[in-house]
Parts: sequence; C-alpha cells; structure tokens
Amino acid sequence: MLRSDLPLNRDSARFFLPAIIGFMVFLAALALIGSMAVDNLLAHWRGAIEATFTVQLPPVENETAAAADDRRSKALAAVARVAGVRSAILLSDTDKAKLLEPWLGADAVGLDLPLPDLIAVTSVPGAVIDTAALTARLQAISPGASIDDHGHWRDAMTMTTQIADIALLALLLLIGLAASLTVVFVARAGLAAHRRVIEILHLVGAHDGYIAGQFQRHAFLRAFAGGIAGAAVAAAVYLAGLHAVPGFSSGGLDLSPWQWLVFALLPLAAALLAMLTTRYTVLRSLRRIL
Repeated sequence: MLRSDLPLNRDSARFFLPAIIGFMVFLAALALIGSMAVDNLLAHWRGAIEATFTVQLPPVENETAAAADDRRSKALAAVARVAGVRSAILLSDTDKAKLLEPWLGADAVGLDLPLPDLIAVTSVPGAVIDTAALTARLQAISPGASIDDHGHWRDAMTMTTQIADIALLALLLLIGLAASLTVVFVARAGLAAHRRVIEILHLVGAHDGYIAGQFQRHAFLRAFAGGIAGAAVAAAVYLAGLHAVPGFSSGGLDLSPWQWLVFALLPLAAALLAMLTTRYTVLRSLRRIL
C-alpha cells in the first residue's frame, strides 16, 4: 500500500473534487455520445442515399401514349441492365403525387401537371456506377433524360458532420479547461490547509516531488472515482433514451464497440488531467511559498 504522509482523505472538501469531475465527465460523456450517435445516424443516411439515385424522363412534346410507353420501357430496361443496379422501378402517377404532397397538398394528383417520369434506382452497396455514361445512353432513348444522384444531400451531410465534430472538440476543450481550473483551486486549497505539515516534511528531508506525488495520487483516485460515476450516469441516460424512444436503436443512433471503448476512456482521461494539473500546480506553488 502506498504511504501517505498528508491527511488529504480527511479534508472537509474531499468530496468536492470527485463531485465536480464527475459532473464534468457527465457533460463530456453526453456530448461525446451525442456526437458519435449523430455521426452514426448521418453515416447511415449517407449510405442509404449513396445507394440510390433517380432517373428523370421529361415528357416529349406531341408524343403518343404508345410511343411514351415504349420510351419508358426502353429507358427502364437500359437502367436495369447496368452492372451494379439492384432494382429499377418506374414510379406511378400516384407515387409521384405522394412525393409532391408535402408541398402541393393531397390534391396534387389532380392538378394535371406536366411531371417527368421517374425511375427509382437502387444500387448494390459499394457499386460504382458511371452516371455520365448512363445519362448519355438514356438521352439517346429519351431526350432530356437526367440523373439525380442526391449529391447536394451528401455534401450537406458531410458538412453537418464536420461542424458537429468541431463543435464537440470545442466543447470538450472548454469542459477540460473548467475541470483544470477546478483542480488548481482544490490543489491550492490543500496546500494552504496542510502548509504546516508540508513544512515539517521539508525539514525532515522530503523534496517537492515527493509532496507533489502525495497530492497527485489523491487527485487521480478522487477524479477517477468521480469520472466513473459521471460516465455511468451518462451511459444510463443514453441507454434509457435509446430504449424509450421508438426507432432509436434501428435508426443508426446506437454506438459501435470501438465508440464504447472511447467513451470508457473518459474517466481515465479526466483522472490523468487532474493528476497532471495537480502536480504542476503543487510544484509551482511550493517553489514560491517555501
């Protein structure tokens, strides 16, 4: 058992450090879990978007119904023959009306709008489809044909992910700074409370590093205990939300094993931060007051 010459465990403020560190870890853990869950959700959506695209076939002027049906069939067959395409479905007028319903209301099907024919295409995951070459083939069959690969949605999701990651980093830095300032305050208070004992230790030959080791060990153990408590509460809040809200676990918000590992390292990171901050504070203060 490690020897302790300072009665730090009997300080009246011995519960202050673990309580504050626990609260800081709780906030950091919630922020980290939220960021990782949102990243997983956006990755899930991005994967779904990347596996689909839409072919638009504008109406041809003065075209007969038979010619229009033949043009649609040829375009649909051309899309279905592309390597990497899992399915290609020509949307009905009812399906297209449902797509417009959020903007035009439930009567969109009766507005007689010149809507293009739409082919919903789903590709095999990981397949790379040459949309430019496919567009050229489709335009030879149906003039004005185009492909919407949802690129703007993918770009928006990528930007959202980057902004969320930057915000998380800034928040973690602020929480770490607040925790460090708290540790500095606790360390200085401990030095003031045990100054006479420290002076006696100096007289019997104890060096500054030895005394700092007493403080840093105490800070590490207290911060680690508080960090575990804070992380456990944050994990409980997340798991409760995951199971209480329908669709959370199936919507990509659940964490992967490596993300849980990163989360589990938070208490250790907080304890190391408290230990190093305490050591620096004590050594610097001892050089000035003794």
